[in-house]
Amino acid sequence: MRQKVAIIFYSATGNTEAMAEAVAVGAKKAGADVLLAPVSDVDPVEIGNTCHRIILGCSAWGVEVIEEAQMKPFCDKLKPYLKGKIMGIFGSCGWSRGAWLNSWYNELHFAGARFPAHPLLAYGYPDETALKNCEELGKAVAEAEE
Repeated sequence: MRQKVAIIFYSATGNTEAMAEAVAVGAKKAGADVLLAPVSDVDPVEIGNTCHRIILGCSAWGVEVIEEAQMKPFCDKLKPYLKGKIMGIFGSCGWSRGAWLNSWYNELHFAGARFPAHPLLAYGYPDETALKNCEELGKAVAEAEE
């Protein structure tokens, strides 16, 4: 049976969206069915109930936090569904060292999610190496053992 991978992202400038598209390429190459959507277009309860593999992307905001109007509320509503889910996270920034990704990872991991790959960070628009790493993230989540 083909795995379904939901790739949900918030992108203000297009950088994180480019990463999300590369993550989707990797998951598809691994044979997964992919849902690729901006966070504003999906319901966290539906994602939590129908997807066992979830990859979230968001850029750094404020003092190294995820976007607070859409992604933060989405994650808060998704958390009760995360026990045993296979996840990945990624994001882009222009000035950060990735503290927001580590905090986000810890929050989702504490909710019960399993991560087959480390959080993935790109500075600005993802370069060729970052896009390759995004594909690897998609593949890792799609192929992770249950």
